[in-house]
Amino acid sequence: MDSAIRKIQKALKLADDNSNAEEAQNAILLAQRLMAKHGLTASDIGSPEQKQPEALEGKIRKSRIEWWHRKLLGVVADNFRCYSFFAKGSYIGFLGLPEDVEIAKEVYVFAEDAIRHHSSEYLKTRNYYFGSRRQTNMLKNDYITGFIQGLREKFKEQVEVECLSLVLVKHDAVVEYYDKAKWKTGKPTNMSTLGDSAARAQGYKDGKNFNNPVGKMIG
Repeated sequence: MDSAIRKIQKALKLADDNSNAEEAQNAILLAQRLMAKHGLTASDIGSPEQKQPEALEGKIRKSRIEWWHRKLLGVVADNFRCYSFFAKGSYIGFLGLPEDVEIAKEVYVFAEDAIRHHSSEYLKTRNYYFGSRRQTNMLKNDYITGFIQGLREKFKEQVEVECLSLVLVKHDAVVEYYDKAKWKTGKPTNMSTLGDSAARAQGYKDGKNFNNPVGKMIG
């Protein structure tokens, strides 16, 4: 599993230059495929002598948690065998097996960077838009809503095509930890949009646009 994690980290390094958002997106897809391919053997199959896997909380510090951070957190968690959690004004995080949490955290960070980059670039294309700052943020929310929907759909299609639904089932140790934690579900975050269909459509397209995946790095 250490070897698989190293390959995933290597793929994610390709997206270190966040000006190339497509590479960041490709890294997300590669990470999911690697986790799915190697995770089942490492986490769900073992000999009696192996130590029982333990669930781990992995946190990402954040002084401000925006509405879309929580949405993205949930999408990543669902596709990397984790639960998500957050503490307002403090952190967001994942609960899962250690290797799954490590991967989910890295994927989340790169996905967040990709969304920031794409949304910023999209607003530049709407330079004719002279609304207030509030309206600009609402337009951005339209775009990000579409992007996350597209990303979710991309993951869903991959699961269906590669028959990964069973692979993505959370480990019993993780489910037990979550049930005992009895975390409260946070209140929905208020978010306003313009209802701009063009912004949402472009966001959706960018969220699904995982062209030229570096599949050759999968081993």
